[in-house]
Amino acid sequence: MILGTVPEAVVWAIYLAPVASFVVIAALSRTARFQGTSEYAGRITIAAIGIAWLASLWALDSAIGNDGESLAFAPHTWATLFDLNVTVGVHLDGLSGIMVFVVTSVSLLVQIYSVGYMEGDRGVSRYFASMSLFTAAMLGLVLSSSLLQLFVHWELVGLASYLLIGFWFDRPPAAAAAKKAFIVTRFGDFAFLLAVVLIWSKTGLLDIAAINDLAVAGGIGAAVLTGFTLGLFSGAIGKSAQFPLHIWLPDAMEGPTPVSALIHAATMVVAGVYLIARFFPSFEAAPAQILDLVAYTGGFTALLAASLGIVQTDIKRVLAYSTISQIGYMVMALGVFGFVAAIFHLFTHAFFKALLFLGAGSVNHATGTFDMRRMGGLRGYMPITYWTFVIASLSLAGVFPLAGFWSKDEILLDAWKYEKPLFVVGALVAGMTALYMFRAIFMTFWGEYQGGEGSDDEHAEVHGEPHESPRSMALPLLILAVPAVIAGFFNLGGGFSHLVEGALPDELRHGPPDIYGGIVAVSLVMAFGGIGAAAAIYHAGRPSAADVRAKLGPLPRVVEAKYYLDFIAETLIVRWILNGVIQRAAQLVDTYIIDFAVDQFAESVRRAGDAMRRVEAGYVQGYTSLFLAGVVIAVVVIAVLGTGVLER
Repeated sequence: MILGTVPEAVVWAIYLAPVASFVVIAALSRTARFQGTSEYAGRITIAAIGIAWLASLWALDSAIGNDGESLAFAPHTWATLFDLNVTVGVHLDGLSGIMVFVVTSVSLLVQIYSVGYMEGDRGVSRYFASMSLFTAAMLGLVLSSSLLQLFVHWELVGLASYLLIGFWFDRPPAAAAAKKAFIVTRFGDFAFLLAVVLIWSKTGLLDIAAINDLAVAGGIGAAVLTGFTLGLFSGAIGKSAQFPLHIWLPDAMEGPTPVSALIHAATMVVAGVYLIARFFPSFEAAPAQILDLVAYTGGFTALLAASLGIVQTDIKRVLAYSTISQIGYMVMALGVFGFVAAIFHLFTHAFFKALLFLGAGSVNHATGTFDMRRMGGLRGYMPITYWTFVIASLSLAGVFPLAGFWSKDEILLDAWKYEKPLFVVGALVAGMTALYMFRAIFMTFWGEYQGGEGSDDEHAEVHGEPHESPRSMALPLLILAVPAVIAGFFNLGGGFSHLVEGALPDELRHGPPDIYGGIVAVSLVMAFGGIGAAAAIYHAGRPSAADVRAKLGPLPRVVEAKYYLDFIAETLIVRWILNGVIQRAAQLVDTYIIDFAVDQFAESVRRAGDAMRRVEAGYVQGYTSLFLAGVVIAVVVIAVLGTGVLER
C-alpha cells in the first residue's frame, strides 16, 4: 500500500465525479456556451472522469494493500419502508477495485478520443452528458454494497445505453437498434428483479456480502438459492448478450463508435459477468446444475458468435460478435470454477477490445465506411491505426506473449480440469477468433484501396486519399496498445489471483494458476492456424473468399442469416408477444378495467351531483329538515358513547 487506506469519501468520489459531470452538462446544455458543437461538455467530462480515475488508483492501491479483502465501510440508511430498510454504501475489495480501475481507464481514453471523433456534431453536449451518466451508472453498479442499489444502477446502465445507441435518433436504424436493446434486455432485467424480491422475502437481506455469507453457510434453502441464482443469471444473459438474448448487441453498432468501445470494453456488456462474479459464492453454494448451465451457455454462445463473426463484412459487426464470443468465454470460465480466469480475461479484454473499436472508428473517420469491402490498402495511409489494430488483434487471438494469451489460456486450463468438452469448444473458438480478426485485417489494411464511400455515421473526413486520424484520436490508440501487450504479465506471480480472490471466502480460493505445456501448445496451434487460414483465403493473390464460399455450398448463407435466430426472435418477441399477447392484454385492461373504472367514477360523480341539486334547491324547509336530521344523529351517537355500548 503506497497511499494509505483510502477514505470512504474518495471511494464515493469515483462515482460522484461523473454524476456531477452529467448534472452540470444537462443543466447548462441550453445555455449559449453549450449550444451546438461546443467543446465545453467534452472538457467537463474528461476532467470529471480524470478525477474518478485518480481516485480509482487510490482505491485499487488500498485493495491491493488489504489483500483484496473488503474494506469496512458502513452502509448508510436512505429510507425505511415498512420492513424494508433501504441502505446505500460502497463496497471496495479486490474485485471492485479492479473493476473501477478498468471502467475509469477505458472511459477516460474514450472521452479523449470522442473530442476528435464527435467534432462538429450538433448534439455533442447531449453526447457527453449521456457518456457521463453511462460511466457513473457502471461505477455505481460495481461499487454497490446493496443488491437493491446494484439493481438501480443496473437499470441506469440500460437507460444510458438506450440514449447512446439511439444517439442519432433521427436515423431509423439507430432508433430501432436502441429500442431493440432496451426491449430484449428487459426480459433478463425482469428475472433479475424477481430474484431481488425472492431473496429479500425469504431472508430479509439485501446486503450483498450478507447474502453470499448466508448462502455459503447453508442458510438459504436449495429451492430459494436455485431461483435466486437463475434470476441473476437471466439478468446477466440479457446485459452481457448471451444466447438467446444476444441479438441486440450487433445492432447496437448504430451508435457512435466511441459508445461501442465503452459498451463492449468496460460497461454494459461486462456488467453481467461482474454480476455473476460478485455473487459467485452463492452460485457455488447452489445446486451444481446452476454452474453447469452457466458454463454451457457461455461455451455455446462463444462458439455461435465466433462462427457469425467470420462472415461479417462490417468491421464493427465483426467486433460485436467478437465481444459476444469473448464474454461467452468469461461466462464459461465462471461456470467451470474459473473465477480468477474470468476476471483476468475481462481485465485484458477491456483494453484490446477498446483499442479495436477505436481503431475501427479511426478507419471510418478516414474512409467514410465500416464496410470492409470498400477498404483495403490502408496500412500505408494509416500506420498508427494499422499497427495498433494488429497488436490488439494478436492479443485477442491469444498470441504469445500478448495480454490475451495469458488470460485465454487460464480459461482453457480451467475448462480442461472440470469440463473437457468445453475445453474443445474453447480451443475451436480460439482458432475461429484468429481467423475472423485477421480476415478483418487483410480486408481492411492489405490489398488495394477500394475507394470508401459516404459516411455511415456522419463523422468521416474523406478528402481524396485516406489519412491518419488527428492526435486526439491517435493518442488513445497508442496508450491502449501498451496494456494490450503487457497486461497479461500481471498474474505471472499470482498477484492478480491473490487480489481478486480476496473477494471470496477462504474456502473458495484456489491460489495462482498452473501452466500446462499441452494447453499452451494447443492454444498457439489454434491461434496460428486461424491466422494462416485467413492469410490463405483473404491475402492478396490467394484464392478469393468468393471461391471458398462457393465450395462450402449453402452453409455460409445460413450463417449470414445468423442461423435465422433474429428472424425467430422478431417473430416470437415482436409479433407474437409484444404485438400479439401483450398488446391484446393491454387492450383488455384498457377496455374492461381502466375505462370501466373511469366510467363508473364519472357516473357516481354525476349521481352525487344530481342528489346535491335536489338537496340544494333553495327552499328553507329543505335545509331545516337536513339540520334536524343531523341533530338527531348527533344526539344518538353521543348517547351511545355515553352509555358505553361501543365498549362492551
